[in-house]
Amino acid sequence: MNAIASPVLAAGIMDLNPGLSLWTAITFLVLIGVLWKFAFGPITRMLAERETTIRDAIDSARKEREEAEKMLAQQKEALIKAQRDAAELAKRNQQEMENFRTQLTAQARKEADDLVATARKAIGEERRLAVAQLRAEVADLAVAAASRIVKSSLDEKAQRQLVDEYIKDLPTGRA
Repeated sequence: MNAIASPVLAAGIMDLNPGLSLWTAITFLVLIGVLWKFAFGPITRMLAERETTIRDAIDSARKEREEAEKMLAQQKEALIKAQRDAAELAKRNQQEMENFRTQLTAQARKEADDLVATARKAIGEERRLAVAQLRAEVADLAVAAASRIVKSSLDEKAQRQLVDEYIKDLPTGRA
């Protein structure tokens, strides 16, 4: 055979073959029909279901987000209320402690004043007793001294009266 191929058997890439083109078109149309009948319906149903599922998921996520925001707002309000309550409780406790301290201070001051008054009263009583005792001793000493000096000129009763008058005439600040 000849090394040169016949024009009918060998076709170039750019050559148009009407028989091959017809069978390609028929195969393509049959493929489109089969796909339309068996594949496009289930695919469109699956896409519609997927769209519905996604839409439901988005709506559910939106609702959950709104609920979460509501819960967050409630938690914030509860936290603010708890902080307010804690501050109020601390303030009330501080006031109670201040009142308690004031009461204790007043009670201690009263007890100290009572103790000082009792001590002053006791000191005054002791002083009065000491002054009376001192006067009695002074009177006895004066009588003894006067009796030695005067010996027989005055009797003891007259001497005691004279000393008592002298003591009464003494200023009370010295005694």
